[in-house]
Amino acid sequence: MKRWPPDAIYFLLKDMRHDWVRTVLTIFGMAIVLFSFFILSAFSQSLSEYNQNAITTRNLIVIQTDMIDPGDAVLEESAIQAAELLPSEIVSRVSPVIFRHLRINDQMIQLRAARVEDWKSVFHLELLEGQWPTGLGEVVAGEGAAEAFGWKSGTLLTIYGSQFRITAVARLPGSVFASIWMPLETAQKLFGMKRGYQLMYVQTAAGADVEKVRSQIQEDPRLAGKYAVFFEDSYSRKNNQILNDIRSLMTIGSSLALLAVTFGTYNSTSLSIIERGREIGILRAVGFSHITLEKFFGVRATLQSWIAFLTSLASAIGYIIYQRVYAQLFIFGFYITFKITWQTIIFGFLLTSILAIFGAWLSSRRLLVPDVNSLLRN
Repeated sequence: MKRWPPDAIYFLLKDMRHDWVRTVLTIFGMAIVLFSFFILSAFSQSLSEYNQNAITTRNLIVIQTDMIDPGDAVLEESAIQAAELLPSEIVSRVSPVIFRHLRINDQMIQLRAARVEDWKSVFHLELLEGQWPTGLGEVVAGEGAAEAFGWKSGTLLTIYGSQFRITAVARLPGSVFASIWMPLETAQKLFGMKRGYQLMYVQTAAGADVEKVRSQIQEDPRLAGKYAVFFEDSYSRKNNQILNDIRSLMTIGSSLALLAVTFGTYNSTSLSIIERGREIGILRAVGFSHITLEKFFGVRATLQSWIAFLTSLASAIGYIIYQRVYAQLFIFGFYITFKITWQTIIFGFLLTSILAIFGAWLSSRRLLVPDVNSLLRN
């Protein structure tokens, strides 16, 4: 049995070719499982790369009650006036916002419009390149949008039928990582004021009791029952927690997908052994030991898992390319770019091999126990 490796591999290839239908089905089944592993891992990796730490601000956000999508909200002038009439000792800035979800250069993206002088002090935009807009045809791209779509200073965008030029790329906090920012005056001329504003930021003054200010605005008759007033910190933390929960679910799902490899190889090996009991008995009679046959089925399962692994990896890469071009995914303003890292590939390859061998070992260990005479009588 010194020549076991080449003999076993030759016999293995003949066996797989002889039962090619089951071989293809086994590989296909494992490939689907491994494809799920790659996509879920890529999703989780994408979420983990964003800075999801809640920002610390003195801002309050006012938005229509029970409104899921801010783009559908309407903020009445009376609500803005209620905040603007508060004394400067407790409120330093009131900044209404026009909010839209638009298709810009064939990309679905979030657009926000506010007064330029509020961008740094209220919304915490940090200039990375270029300069702030000075004309009506100029906008700023968020860092996430610039990275995702290859935009930079000077890029021309078609927004709502009009052409605009990106004058700067800015770093944005929290859930507005991937967005386009437009001066408020420009948005008012572009969209008109039929839908008005969608939400409002209220920056409390230094030293003011933020909770008291929130309660005072919330209880104002012009807002009571119509609008919700909450801390921007709470809103950011809520979104970040949801993203973290989604990432945790993706990680659990990808791990469970890999564990399914064990069940696949176990079932495939069990069926092969049961259907070939007499053939296995002949091999045992001519000198193949129980341990040798266990190794044979282990190599067989490993080879099938490798083929399935490469097939699923190629399919996952193809899907990710398609997703980036044709099916962009946004969650809370984040552009989700699926990424498969080398660490994921290496980890997946090693664990797939180990689990395939383990599944084959569990099956062959139990089913190859009968003696030669018992196997020959099957």
